[in-house]
Amino acid sequence: MSESRFSSFIPDIIAGTINGIIIIVSSMALAALVFTGPLTGFLPQGIGILLVGSLIFALFSAFTSKFPIILSAPQDIPIAILALMTLTLISGAGQNWSGSELFSFMFVAIGMTSVLVGIFFYILGQFKLGKLVRFIPYPVVGGFLAGTGWLIIKFSFSMMTDQDLTLESSLTFFNQSLLIKWLPGFVFGVGMLLAGRFFSHYLLYPAILLGGIIIFYLVMYFLGYSFNNLENLGYLLGPFPKGGLFPGSLHSHLSSFQWNIYFAQLPAIATMMVLNAISVLFNYSGLELTVKKDFNLDRELKLTGLSNILVGIGGGSPGYLTLSETTMAHSIGAKTNISSITVAILCGITLLFGADVLSVFPKVILGGLLLNLGVSFLEEWLYDTWGRISKMDYGVIVIILIVIGTIGFLEGIAVGLLMSIALFVINYSKVEVIKHELSGQTLHSNVERSEKLNSVVELRGNQIFILPLQGFIFFGTAHRLLERVTNRLALDTEEKLTYLIFDFRQVTGLDSSTINSFNKLHIMAENKEFKVLFCDIKKFMARQLTVEGLLPDDSGLFLEFSDLDHGLEWCEEQIIDQEEAATVESIKASESFKTKFADIAIYFKTMDVKPETLIIEQGKDPNGIYFIESGRITVQLETEKGKDIRLKSMGDGTVVGEVSLYLGSKASASVITETNCLIYFLSKDHFHTINKESPEKAAELHTFIVQLLSERLAKSNATIKALMR
Repeated sequence: MSESRFSSFIPDIIAGTINGIIIIVSSMALAALVFTGPLTGFLPQGIGILLVGSLIFALFSAFTSKFPIILSAPQDIPIAILALMTLTLISGAGQNWSGSELFSFMFVAIGMTSVLVGIFFYILGQFKLGKLVRFIPYPVVGGFLAGTGWLIIKFSFSMMTDQDLTLESSLTFFNQSLLIKWLPGFVFGVGMLLAGRFFSHYLLYPAILLGGIIIFYLVMYFLGYSFNNLENLGYLLGPFPKGGLFPGSLHSHLSSFQWNIYFAQLPAIATMMVLNAISVLFNYSGLELTVKKDFNLDRELKLTGLSNILVGIGGGSPGYLTLSETTMAHSIGAKTNISSITVAILCGITLLFGADVLSVFPKVILGGLLLNLGVSFLEEWLYDTWGRISKMDYGVIVIILIVIGTIGFLEGIAVGLLMSIALFVINYSKVEVIKHELSGQTLHSNVERSEKLNSVVELRGNQIFILPLQGFIFFGTAHRLLERVTNRLALDTEEKLTYLIFDFRQVTGLDSSTINSFNKLHIMAENKEFKVLFCDIKKFMARQLTVEGLLPDDSGLFLEFSDLDHGLEWCEEQIIDQEEAATVESIKASESFKTKFADIAIYFKTMDVKPETLIIEQGKDPNGIYFIESGRITVQLETEKGKDIRLKSMGDGTVVGEVSLYLGSKASASVITETNCLIYFLSKDHFHTINKESPEKAAELHTFIVQLLSERLAKSNATIKALMR
């Protein structure tokens, strides 16, 4: 044995012994939830079923887990569902069964449930679906666990008094004969809860448990009760049959198992599977934070699945990682699988020889343990969550708890899911589907025009109303689009709405109610004489509009464009075309560069360039300034992936190459002609000649360039300001 292994041997033994005692006592408490009423006489075998599962889980964890001190054991969530199955059976199909028949059915049902849970866990891990269970609404999980806590509390009272706690029978529990049976257990359970809140030590719960048992016997001794009196009056778990607690072979009970009754419980079992998976992942997430180690959750799910299948074959109850016991072992200093092996040994000894020892265990102590467990559930999900979650989500938890407590478990889960769906719809409806409200004055296309043509677009820019959309558009948000358009049409101070642009770039989907809203929008566009542009709409959404007959639109009111930039460009060209042709031609004539810079025109080189000609190459020196007298050019960026991105389209009266000339840098993008272009080229050498020989003439050129760059900056600032509203 290595030094490190030897140094952790004592902490391993201590941690294993403490965890073994806790698991044995927990097995007693959990078994009492299921083996109640007509099954009370089979409680020893019920405890044995839990201990068999605990033994297999401990050995499996010891030899398969990459983190040696991980401990798995039967858990309270599946036991709560199995207890509910027992009550359903006793009050329904099995009400006329004998105790042995009930035990035989529940023994097989527990084993089968473990196998099903194991298969479910393994499938989740195998197909890497562990993350899917995290989509269960948090309030539904909280409501279920709070409801589970209430059921456990009810079971604790029933176990201590041998009577069911209901609204009608609640007053009888204050009769002296019953009060003395449950009040000490209530004090013991609440005392454990309070002690756990104010003190943190791995010996705390074992000490309280041992102290509670000693105090119980001392008090009863001074009150004059003998051991036989306590046993006869029902204050103890015993008497049990002599011998061990081993429940026997599951196989011998299969022939008489009534599968139809079991299949009727599958909805509850399916719910339990999902909640178990959530609990497993939550527990591992908590363990990661505690031990500062990452776990492969899919691998752990598969291992948990295999261990449950083995436990089910042995007739044990479903289980998974016990976070509290594993964390305690880590805090004590355990480092090897000796701690888990110790737990298995203690469970095995109790299985073979433990009935006589367990028969002296006071019911009031066991009831207090159950009560502590149930109250801790309620404390966590009713008290601790009050300030952590929204009041709507908290209301869902409370309503699920009330429905589970008054009507039933599955009804509570169903109500919780329906409420969560309703709350999701309400909350998502509050999400703003319209990301920004922009106009043609605050957002421009990437087409750069001359100063005077830009002034035409700027003057009439409010004819364009731009609505970038986001998220999923459904019945809760679709009508808001119509409201925004209606509000825009009602503004008397604005230019008459002529072009409405929807940018779908960040829209994830549409539902049928959105189509109905667009049908209404079509009627509105026809009546108010404006056009609607659908930009960057995804193929599957376009198909929805096509099926409804909205696109393509024969009336020309609904138009589709590849992206917002091309849609804006089309609108701006329409505004320019609305001006009288003579006015536009006079603007273009007055902006001729030869007219504007007549004094230095001799330095210009005239170029007639055909379409698709590369005049500036990205990464190279432009060697001067290009004045676009007429025609259209494209500025495009070549990415590392080989994809060309259009940055800008430029027309009559625009300039390219000026930034590289002034900064002395290489071209940051390529420039390609779209149409036949008339270009005046001022070379770098002639530029420097003008600066030296004609400073006054050069100043006019510098002023023009500065004004051009300032206008670009002003447009960018206006757009940024609009987006930040």
